Amino acid sequence: MAIPPTFTAFFRQNKIEIRRKAMNYKKVYPFYFLIIPLVLYVGLFILPSAMGLVLSFTDWNAMNDEIHFIGLSHFKDIFTNSRYVIVIVNTLIFAAVTTVFKNVIGFSMALALNKGFKTRNLLRTIFFFPVMLSPLIIGLVFKSIYNPQYGIVNGLLRTIGLDVLAKDWLGNTATALGAVIAVEIWRLVGQNMVIYIAGLQAISEDYLEAADIDGAGRFQKLRYVIIPQMLPSITINLVLNLIAGLKVFDLVFVLTNGGPARVTEVLNTLVYKEYSSGRYGFSTALGLIMFIFTCIAAFSVLKAMSKEED
Repeated sequence: MAIPPTFTAFFRQNKIEIRRKAMNYKKVYPFYFLIIPLVLYVGLFILPSAMGLVLSFTDWNAMNDEIHFIGLSHFKDIFTNSRYVIVIVNTLIFAAVTTVFKNVIGFSMALALNKGFKTRNLLRTIFFFPVMLSPLIIGLVFKSIYNPQYGIVNGLLRTIGLDVLAKDWLGNTATALGAVIAVEIWRLVGQNMVIYIAGLQAISEDYLEAADIDGAGRFQKLRYVIIPQMLPSITINLVLNLIAGLKVFDLVFVLTNGGPARVTEVLNTLVYKEYSSGRYGFSTALGLIMFIFTCIAAFSVLKAMSKEED
């Protein structure tokens, strides 16, 4: 009668089989198969980015066939001219405010819809639906909702006797930026909710049961059990929201086109206008600044959250 192989022999046999398969994969997919994807990546991403970096230091424009190196002139103009400083401030405010509210509201909705409701799946679908819509469509819809004559917002205010609060929400310098921010929050809060729900459902019930046994209340469980376990989800949402806020264009373009009086002008709408006017080098410099801001924000959040997880 044959003696069954020992665990060690079985392990060695499988190890040899794995190596054999790895060698076969190398034969089927040789290293030079990476050349084509690498060439495409360099040609479509690296080279255009490098060219944009170089052109941001030139006076490239539609009025002159020659391109001259002008150093940091564009960047000096951007950070010293109040017209452009306001745009940077608007962009940072937009990104910061939308990030905070989308995360707070999205997390609250996730806690409410995680368990207990029979209709929770239907409600999740309804709240997530705006994420699937084009920002251009959303902008057109809310442009009519905010309309000072026949818009729903002013109509409701007049119906309940608050005529004094009815105003041109997108045409008033005091309310335009807030109105656009509110639409952005409504548009993407469902995305945050879904990510947080996924994080909540990944938390083991053992932790919550142990907290109940120790007599922890709802707030204590939220602070000491749920939030620490949700740090990966929080990190993802913070990074995604900051990037989306800094890169916003289409929603602002449709709702206000940067007006009134530039109170809703952001970096991307300014890039579009400068490029359309033929100031290619200047618009490229603005794009580079936006890229730097995005990288700083994303890496700062990732570094801060990684320390919290440690």
